Amino acid sequence: MNKIQIQLIRELQHGIKLERRPFMRLARDLGLTEEQVIEQMKTWQTEGVIRRIGISVRPERMGYTTNAIIAWAVPEERLEEVGTGLSRVKEISHCYERECPPGWPYNIYTMVHAKSPEHLQELIEQQKQQLGLEKFKVFATVKELKKTSMRYFSEATPL
Repeated sequence: MNKIQIQLIRELQHGIKLERRPFMRLARDLGLTEEQVIEQMKTWQTEGVIRRIGISVRPERMGYTTNAIIAWAVPEERLEEVGTGLSRVKEISHCYERECPPGWPYNIYTMVHAKSPEHLQELIEQQKQQLGLEKFKVFATVKELKKTSMRYFSEATPL
């Protein structure tokens, strides 16, 4: 990445302000045109560098007060099918396959956002039945200690 691209990512990773023409402000700050910023973002999207630009909400203010990581034991031959099925559930924000240490059978992890402990149980039961899953562990969130987006280029990153 060149110097301007790194500077643009630095700005974008802090979020986009709610304003009429946010890319115009970014362009002005970086000595670019609004069109250059938009074209760069389109290029990154085409290349797969960025997936999308979206909003960030606080789930608890939307009524989702119960969160848990669910670790599922899934047979190797069903990983793709089960991962795809779990990924379709709107209350699941993250779905990962992970390597298992010896003696630990749980290889798919999901982050589930529910409106109550009862809702969480309903979601688990639905997935158990729909996907034929039996073995899982629930790790309920006790307290949020940190929640930020990854910062790939800090001010200390050389240009």
